[in-house]
Parts: sequence; C-alpha cells; structure tokens
Amino acid sequence: MSKESNFSKRIRSAFELLWKDIRTFRYVILVFCIYFLVGKNFLYSLCPTVLITGFPCPGCGMTRAVFAVLRGNFALAWEMHPFVYVLGGYVVILAFRRYILQREIKSMVKYLMIIAVAMIGYYIYRMVKYFPSKPPMSYYYGSILYHIVNK
Repeated sequence: MSKESNFSKRIRSAFELLWKDIRTFRYVILVFCIYFLVGKNFLYSLCPTVLITGFPCPGCGMTRAVFAVLRGNFALAWEMHPFVYVLGGYVVILAFRRYILQREIKSMVKYLMIIAVAMIGYYIYRMVKYFPSKPPMSYYYGSILYHIVNK
C-alpha cells in the first residue's frame, strides 16, 4: 500500500512540476505556437535562416524528421536529419531527470553544447556533399536576401 501511494505521490509531483514549467514558459510556448501556425499557412519555410538567406541551417530537415518519426517512417527521418534521434534521446533524458528524478538540469547544458557542435560539423559535411542538389540541403529562391540581391 505504501509503495503505491509513494508512486502516486511521485507521479503527482512530476505533473505538478510539469504544469509549473508550462505556466512559467507559457508566453514562449504561445509565441512558438503562433509562429508555427502563421509560418505553416503563410511562409514557404518555418526556418528563419532559410527565410532570410535562402541557405539551409544546421537544423534543416529536423522538423520533417520529427514528423517522419511520428509517422513511423524512421528511415526517412534518418535521411532528413539523423540528429533527430540524438536530440530525441536528449529530450527524453532531460525530461526523466527533471520530472521523474526531480534533479537539476543545468548540468545537462554541456551535453547540448556537444550536440550543437556535432550538428555544425554534420552541417558542414552535408553542405560540402549535398548542397544545393539534395533537399533539405537546397537553396531556397524565395528568401529575402535573394530578392534584395536580384533587384
């Protein structure tokens, strides 16, 4: 009986902490939701780098990779951006540490920095190997920079 109530307390505590985080970051979450809704309906890309410069960024293909994972198309997700699995694992570990173990997460920033450096290295590799012929490593001609240069 006490194990069950301890488990219930831990789950309730995890949800309370999650709700607290959602309330704390509600405006950031709202801005991202609005950006995605507007971007999805009115812009040709959700990526600010693509919109401004036309060049892909180190995260290009990540949104498509996430949706491919959600649809169960793991091979396409790997092709779009293999770091979807690395970042997915990072988020799972971060959430487990924050909400289940209820430990600090500031120490996890160093791992995020390592992932970011690795993504930049992978970006350079993709730019050399695939740009501009293979999506998502393509040039997007609807960018602001393209229109400014060609006027």
